[in-house]
Amino acid sequence: MIFRMINYEELISQLGECCITDCGICKKDECLVGYCKQSLTSCLKQKDEFLDGGMEGIPYNDSKIYDNDSIINSLASLLLQCRNCNVYHDDECIINITRSSLEIILLGDYQDYKGSTLVYFNDLKSVNKEIADKVLASFQQKKSAS
Repeated sequence: MIFRMINYEELISQLGECCITDCGICKKDECLVGYCKQSLTSCLKQKDEFLDGGMEGIPYNDSKIYDNDSIINSLASLLLQCRNCNVYHDDECIINITRSSLEIILLGDYQDYKGSTLVYFNDLKSVNKEIADKVLASFQQKKSAS
């Protein structure tokens, strides 16, 4: 199996399109998108794909409104970079931390991830079919373009 490197720059760039309001200075500890960008940047600088305590740091109480279409596209891009580790899935993986943060925006809570995008899409349908269909459509479009 060939593993691709995480494209941090692409993910950070896409997350930049998710904010609707201009907050001035981003308070990364209070903003889900800011937290994602900060976490991705930390992993990029450390050349590590895991962030200890990353799940605990997610600013769960962020109630800002984001561009849902951009969040869906970012989530689809993120899922394309998942290595489908299955039983070796680690919650402290930067892909998992970022996915969880985006799910809080879209669904109000993060979802249990079982290390497989295929299983994820099936599980997501049972939570919110409309969002699951949009994420899957974006995922398939991005996959065919790559």
